[in-house]
Amino acid sequence: MKQTWERFVVRFPPPLRRRVDEAAKYYRRSVNAEIIMRLDHSLSGIPKLSFEHAIEPPMFELIEKSLRANLTDEEQRLVLGYRRLSGTQRRALLELLGG
Repeated sequence: MKQTWERFVVRFPPPLRRRVDEAAKYYRRSVNAEIIMRLDHSLSGIPKLSFEHAIEPPMFELIEKSLRANLTDEEQRLVLGYRRLSGTQRRALLELLGG
């Protein structure tokens, strides 16, 4: 049976919209798909610890491993930590590092 979709317009404060955009890019999804995935999981009561893995698209872990194949464990932790920062936090960290 084909699922029907309804259009729903939402106003976002700019900082939240940027965070949604960043999350969508991180998981290689459209903004719409990211919002739907997060709403569905938040309304399903998924515990916070399993949330990140629950919203990962298929093959995400394999793709990420191949992209980080030449990194040390420490470098991989830095990359993952950096990706989880907001845009503002990333810019502040780069500024702190002199970049």
